[in-house]
Amino acid sequence: MPENQDLNNDNNLRNLLVIDDEPEIVKALSRQFRRTYNVFSSTNAEEAFHILENEHIQVVISDQRMPGMNGVEFFERIKHKYPDALKLILTGYSDIEAVIGAINEGQVFRYVTKPWNPEELNIIIKEAFEKHELITNNRKLMQQLQDANETLEHKVQERTKELEKANQKLIELNSEKNRYIGMVAHDLRNPIGVAESFSALLIEDLHVIDKNTEREYLGHINKSCNFSLDLIHNFLNVSKIEASVFDVNLQAVDYVSFVKEAIKQEQIFARNKEQQIVFSTSIDELTIQIDRNKMQQVLNNLLSNAVKYSMPNTLISVSVEMNDNDVLTSITDQGQGIPANELGQLFTPFHTTSVKPTGKEKSTGLGLSIVKKIIEAHGGKIWAESEVGVGSVFYFTIGIA
Repeated sequence: MPENQDLNNDNNLRNLLVIDDEPEIVKALSRQFRRTYNVFSSTNAEEAFHILENEHIQVVISDQRMPGMNGVEFFERIKHKYPDALKLILTGYSDIEAVIGAINEGQVFRYVTKPWNPEELNIIIKEAFEKHELITNNRKLMQQLQDANETLEHKVQERTKELEKANQKLIELNSEKNRYIGMVAHDLRNPIGVAESFSALLIEDLHVIDKNTEREYLGHINKSCNFSLDLIHNFLNVSKIEASVFDVNLQAVDYVSFVKEAIKQEQIFARNKEQQIVFSTSIDELTIQIDRNKMQQVLNNLLSNAVKYSMPNTLISVSVEMNDNDVLTSITDQGQGIPANELGQLFTPFHTTSVKPTGKEKSTGLGLSIVKKIIEAHGGKIWAESEVGVGSVFYFTIGIA
């Protein structure tokens, strides 16, 4: 226990240890400092070790001449374990040389000769506590600085990784953009060339060609222009999707009626190839939240593909059923079928299979990739099954929750 009880709170952490084998000296020092510091006292080294282990001592003042272990030897023993404790030696003139050596080695802060001057000793002890406080505060500041540097370094590393990742993504997107632009430019060259050729023929031979030939030329021009517009429209959709600005505007729609209307519109093109589209469902009415325009794009694409890649006089079947908490839509054709090794790339932008349209229709290779993104934006999935020479089935789900 400290040998004083009437300290203010500010001094509760200022602990002074006094060591001397003469009890009267210990009492004198304790009386001198007990109103200013928490004073712990000991008359031997072993007891002093015990106090240091159990109390946070900032300043130690020890007699140089003690039996068994002198002050310099005691401080040598504790300098590594308690490096921040400020150490002072009480010594006579005969021991000055040994004490000065200890000071030079950094083991002792100051020495005080016996008999000491109380006012001088007060100043020395005060300076010792101030130095200890300075050392402690510096160490805390250094630790805070080190922690801040480590935190900053960690944040810099994280940010660098994020920037590297973002930069890599930009490189990939730029590469993909260039690839898309190259493909679009390549695919646009042919229809624009066709339109240009037939328009040149019209201009050159307008005064001699008959109405049927004129209508034929205009039909080719119109068909080429429509294909070009579709390609540009699909390319813009892909660009929006890749730039993550692809939004869906959900509204309540009677899905069964919606699918029937899409089939009705596609029947016109199916009849041109003497094909029939049939619809089946066990659901009378089902209202779900969808983006009407984008889902119209999905059905138009899948139905037109079924028409495009199926032979004349074949059947296309559309089915809508419940599958757990999803609506499952399937479109089955009796077309040529898709080779198994090409199914994995079916929904990749600009990918076209080796299967060719049966009516010389054109394909941009973008439709199915856009369809996949639209379905996924609705929280659903799309996949295909196919067998060469038998036909294909395209399935997609939409959640109703």
